[in-house]
Amino acid sequence: MPEPPFIMVVEDDMEMNELLRELLALHGMDSAPAYSGAEALELSEQCGINAILLDVMLPEMDGFETCRRLREQETVRSVPIIMLTALDSDECRQIGITAGADAYFIKPFDPDELIDTLRTMMARGH
Repeated sequence: MPEPPFIMVVEDDMEMNELLRELLALHGMDSAPAYSGAEALELSEQCGINAILLDVMLPEMDGFETCRRLREQETVRSVPIIMLTALDSDECRQIGITAGADAYFIKPFDPDELIDTLRTMMARGH
């Protein structure tokens, strides 16, 4: 039996982080929390991550900069990064995609759509 996908959830709101991790668990995925960009960068070097859910509005280093730095790391350079944010402008979406995000979901989002997108990206070996 294959190992379940391992997803890093980067979200500074503890309740939202836990909700996202519960959603992933319901769909047979393992996850690890990170509550800041710095923590995400550190965690990304320690374990085999299959995808990243990344909030934009993080303390100290925002999600855009975190995404750029993650894309520089060999360990996660090619894993799917999905940004989750309340910032719904076209400009913010473009900044996210330019920073290296593969998808951009605006909160509140459809959980089923998020899981479908995540699975599709991982299946493609993104």
